[in-house]
Amino acid sequence: LLLHIDTQKKLQQEVFIPPAKISYWFMLNRKSNIEKLYRGIPGDENKSELIKTFTVKTGIPGERPTPLPKLLGKEYWTIVKKEVSDNPETAPYFLTLDVPTSEEAPYGPTPYLECNGQCNWVTPGLFGLHGTAGHPEKLLPENPGSSGCIRHSDENISYLFNLLRPEKDEIRYYIQDI
Repeated sequence: LLLHIDTQKKLQQEVFIPPAKISYWFMLNRKSNIEKLYRGIPGDENKSELIKTFTVKTGIPGERPTPLPKLLGKEYWTIVKKEVSDNPETAPYFLTLDVPTSEEAPYGPTPYLECNGQCNWVTPGLFGLHGTAGHPEKLLPENPGSSGCIRHSDENISYLFNLLRPEKDEIRYYIQDI
């Protein structure tokens, strides 16, 4: 009887830790314009399967960069919405990241001091993943980059649009400055 009571007390003291949730997540290597899509434990490459690697075009370094979460005290961004886009800069699809924006200059996170002072993203809008609207040259090394977003080929953004469900799943977007 004493052993049974001790076992019960020990069980009551144990903390239940739910199993880690398996989901899609991204790692962007910002300087090299390489983005990796994983499925597994978010942020842990060893406990995830690499699904696909993309060559992308990020924001213009030093002018209108793709914002680093760590500069705003975060570990990652989250893809919060997906939509069809007819914008000539972002078509055919846009996947929105939860990066802070503003309707007034600098149109992005403030303070964000990566551009020899506060960065200015020039035009208002959301940050996210999008296509090239039929202009694959926007992904070439000679192209300076986007205004903070992550450009994908139209084929790759279509793949992601059809695969991901941000309305149902948390999809983390990690960025390394390498």
